[in-house]
Amino acid sequence: MRLLISVVVSVLVLAAPAATGDRVVETLTGAVRGRLVRDLNVTYYAYLGIPYAEAPTGQLRFKPPVPKKPWNGTLDATAYGPVCPQDDTFYKRSEMSEDCLSLNVYVPARSALAPTPVLVYVHSGELTMLSGRPFILGPQFYMKYGVLLVTMNYRLGALGFLSVQTEDAAGNAALKDILLALQWVKRHIAQFGGDPDNVTLGGESAGAVLVQYLTLSERSTNLFQKASMISGSALGYRFFNRHPINTAFDLGKKIGYQTKDPNELVRKLQDADVFDIVTAQGDKTNKRNGFRPFAPFTPVAETPSPHAVITQHPLQIVKQGIPQNVPIIAGIMMREGIKMLPFIRRNPILALNLNEDFELCIPSDIEYPYGSRESKDLANSIKQFYFNNETISITTLLNFVNLVTDTQFAYSTDRWIEIYKNMPNSDRVYYYVFDFDGDLNWYKLFSLTPFPGASHADQTGYMFVTNTTRPLLPIAGAESKQTIQVVLQLWSNFIKYGNPSRLTSLTCNIREEWSDCGTQRNYLALNNRPYMVPGPPLRRRLHFWRLVYAQYDSYVARGGGLEAKTP
Repeated sequence: MRLLISVVVSVLVLAAPAATGDRVVETLTGAVRGRLVRDLNVTYYAYLGIPYAEAPTGQLRFKPPVPKKPWNGTLDATAYGPVCPQDDTFYKRSEMSEDCLSLNVYVPARSALAPTPVLVYVHSGELTMLSGRPFILGPQFYMKYGVLLVTMNYRLGALGFLSVQTEDAAGNAALKDILLALQWVKRHIAQFGGDPDNVTLGGESAGAVLVQYLTLSERSTNLFQKASMISGSALGYRFFNRHPINTAFDLGKKIGYQTKDPNELVRKLQDADVFDIVTAQGDKTNKRNGFRPFAPFTPVAETPSPHAVITQHPLQIVKQGIPQNVPIIAGIMMREGIKMLPFIRRNPILALNLNEDFELCIPSDIEYPYGSRESKDLANSIKQFYFNNETISITTLLNFVNLVTDTQFAYSTDRWIEIYKNMPNSDRVYYYVFDFDGDLNWYKLFSLTPFPGASHADQTGYMFVTNTTRPLLPIAGAESKQTIQVVLQLWSNFIKYGNPSRLTSLTCNIREEWSDCGTQRNYLALNNRPYMVPGPPLRRRLHFWRLVYAQYDSYVARGGGLEAKTP
């Protein structure tokens, strides 16, 4: 099987339809022509590359998106639109354009419910890469289960998140892109047979982070009725920028701009070649970024304005009460940190750096001054707790995986659920830990990482048809096929009814009801035979981080302040 994966280079391509299978839909901005697709034993209509915004170029760069103007004639929506500018890891530059704000609508040819429930899915990619194309988001599974699927592109990197806290670059442009796409769905999806009042907003990894940010925003009211967040939280330390103006000026310096005026900086960046920006933002030379350099351009707390999405740190908003109080599915992979092993394999110096300086293992939202007693004490505590004072090596890889799992994913997810479920009138949260290790674990297949357990992004192979897992579907084992059925049954029930355990005509190996996690944070062990477990998950490890953050909060309360700690 490994040999098969290593030679798979094909990407999903929609089957060419017969001319008589084309369908034209009249939207409020113009007619769009989609095509009938028969693939993997399902039939559906695909409307691809529908623009929802004007090109965010020139003076519109970094600004909120402008809704697409109506067009004359019929738009050919039978091919995907350009992807947003990014490095060339997944796409060629010829496939990229700033005129990338488009979405794709996949409609099951047959649906048991009319109008059809809608899943709007926000793609992953660390806020810097990927798109709404079917590289990892093939729609076929959801078509079988009678769910209308919408995927979209949003601006990435600096183009989506640069902020100097002025009107011309307030920040969070990408979140505003997704908001506009949701508004498009609200206005237009009924023309495609979808239910504008039964929309689930979902995402994985960075996509889940953006989904949670939108649950924290008053501006998304009535745009979705449920949310699904897989392996991502707005409380994660990698996805909030406390110092966005510094980050913006650092970008300008890398391109060659020496100005100290934020307005002049924005004007220069608006005139810059887009790929100069993409190249400069990818220069990850800050040693302090720790395990892996994180995306420097992330959501920010905006200056209050009519366009602002959030104006506070997400933790403050969660403590005050989530504005979009809707049913939520939220979960993690049991061994999220496996995702780091390919980087260590390719860059052995990474482990060497961490072994020489365990302060690099401290999450960046714990801003003890670098080299201070507090910082060194915490680094020693981490090394003792996770490694028993041993070094990171081939014999302690599981310890390293656990550290990454906890700091980058598990703690932030459990933290917001704990706060939220202890508030009066909180809605249902269906909490889970995916622990299945089978034939379709996407990330481990894609990265050729044969480490046991469920890695970050592994659940993707059981939710979508991906470029990597597609050729394996006919030969996947029975347990892997059962896991697809379990996952799709639970998620489609949630999308349709707000309850993942609602019984339907389809059956699978679900042995007990997936119930609201409650204040105990009980969770579902998600695999081919899921079952409920008393919570919280990873109890001992997450308790360690609860104490760490409590100690840091006390330090700040005593006047420790928030200081940058770059070595």
